[in-house]
Amino acid sequence: MTMRLPHGGAPRGLCPNGMVRTTGWLQIGRTPISSGLWAVLAGFFLTIPFGLPWLPWLAAALAFTGWKVWTLRVQPSSRVVNLESKPVAELLPGDWFRPYGSAGPVAEVEALQLDRSGWLHVWVHGGRELTMAPDYPVRRVEIRN
Repeated sequence: MTMRLPHGGAPRGLCPNGMVRTTGWLQIGRTPISSGLWAVLAGFFLTIPFGLPWLPWLAAALAFTGWKVWTLRVQPSSRVVNLESKPVAELLPGDWFRPYGSAGPVAEVEALQLDRSGWLHVWVHGGRELTMAPDYPVRRVEIRN
């Protein structure tokens, strides 16, 4: 597959059907808070009750390392930030969007076509075809690899 991002690299987590896996996140405005931070916090706070002063720091470091290995090697995933929501009919070829809501995989629009019955066919890079109502809201995204 020859999909390339604006900086020239391929997205991490690119699947054969053109979808790109994404890391978990919590987004406040346009600022993403990585799921890596949640792993660190969980490792830290879940080990405090054991009463060993060094254990939370070790657990936090191990949790972050495990998260990093998971998203880079085991289940490669791209970091993505949601942009504005818009009807799918307003997407243009080359736009990146989330087809299934505000979380989950992302795809790059390759072509759009409205059929006679009023449904919009969206082809994403990789050959997958999605059929959607033209006013179905989708989130445009920015990949930050």
